[in-house]
Amino acid sequence: MIRAIWFILRLGLLVAAVGWVMAHPGDVRIDWQDYTIETSTQFLLFFITFIVVLFALGYRFYRAFISVPKAVRHYREVQSRENGYLAITRGLASVAAGDGTGAAKQAKRAKKLLPDAPLTGLLTAQAALMAGDTAAAKLEFETLLDDKHASFFGIRGLMKLAANENDYARLVELMQHAELIAPKQPWIVAQLFENEATQGQWQKAEQSLSKAVRLGAIDRIAGEHHRQALLLARAMETEDQDILHTAISLAKKAYRIDPSFAPAAVFYARLLLETNKQRAAIKVVEKTWETNQHPDLQELWHSMTPALRKKDASDLDRAENRYYWVRRLFKKAPHSSASAAILGRAAMAAEKWEEARGLFKQSGDYRMLAKLELVDGGDEGKAREWLEMAAETPGKPAWVCRSCGQSGKKWKPLCRGCGAFNTSVWALSSGVGGRRKNPSPTISIDAPGDGIIAPPTPQSSGK
Repeated sequence: MIRAIWFILRLGLLVAAVGWVMAHPGDVRIDWQDYTIETSTQFLLFFITFIVVLFALGYRFYRAFISVPKAVRHYREVQSRENGYLAITRGLASVAAGDGTGAAKQAKRAKKLLPDAPLTGLLTAQAALMAGDTAAAKLEFETLLDDKHASFFGIRGLMKLAANENDYARLVELMQHAELIAPKQPWIVAQLFENEATQGQWQKAEQSLSKAVRLGAIDRIAGEHHRQALLLARAMETEDQDILHTAISLAKKAYRIDPSFAPAAVFYARLLLETNKQRAAIKVVEKTWETNQHPDLQELWHSMTPALRKKDASDLDRAENRYYWVRRLFKKAPHSSASAAILGRAAMAAEKWEEARGLFKQSGDYRMLAKLELVDGGDEGKAREWLEMAAETPGKPAWVCRSCGQSGKKWKPLCRGCGAFNTSVWALSSGVGGRRKNPSPTISIDAPGDGIIAPPTPQSSGK
């Protein structure tokens, strides 16, 4: 609209100027050497205007003529860029389809047409990965690190390579770099926490865990569970360094997060016993026993049995003293089969046969019932019946890794089989599986956008 108004305005000015000249005629005389030129003012102005227009058109023609090579070069560049991006598009489609040959062909074409484009580097790296050439892929990913707009492509690719090679130091370095570029990406912080914990860097892992929970990468309940495991791991490490005061402080924090977690309760109570705080240790065991009747608590409770004041105490006296001590723990969870089992054994040792029989039936401890039948009455037939029933009962539970199936009697922050952090649960073990001699980080770079990365190739390691 403005351009139309401006055109009409200029046209009006031109018409007005022509009209004014035509309305005021005049003559012009030019004397130059022996020549005299006489003409009208209107003709002179027309002639001057014609010459100016002619020169302007000639100049534009000249500029157009000398710019032909540049225009041709520009046209070729545009065509090359369009063909290059078409090759990249086709190459990435081949990557997504798992066509390594097609990806390599298009990568080579894109490299020729668009050698400096970041997407060309990404396609070339992916094609190299599909061909098994990790050295070439690594070189392309490292080149991408220098491009501020595409550096994350390089980081992601190098992280995957480091994970496949179990190069933990390089992996953590790349994760820290990734966090600087995208500090609010939840998956980066979650992966950083996992790998720091896997390598036993408890304090760094605790900081990463807090950030992961804050960003929503790990929910708060799971975060508290991991934090308890980290604090307990730090307490164990500190105790090994003979820093008992710090170990107790850390163990107390771990215990308070979830008193029903038996490893934290047992470790904290044991440290209290080492510092002659038996009353506090008893309270810890009793509180945990109310919700979790773990065998390790039984052992610790037996170790705290008060000594008899009677000097000439018989074995039966000591057994009866232990019975009353165990009965105190039994009252904290009287309906539990584990409580019944532990009190039944104490009652049997104190020769309280009928009470022991009732408690063993409550707990389903058929092996102890068979033993009781032999001790109290010598009924071998009845004992055999109990043993047949015992053969059908499931085995004893253990700490089993959810990741690889490795089982053990004691809880550890890291699985001895696969090295995973805080994956052990107290459950029936179906056997040991997935064992690896050298635990290493179990790294999976799972993040939004992995769909454009080349399909995973079969690997022989860990199979």
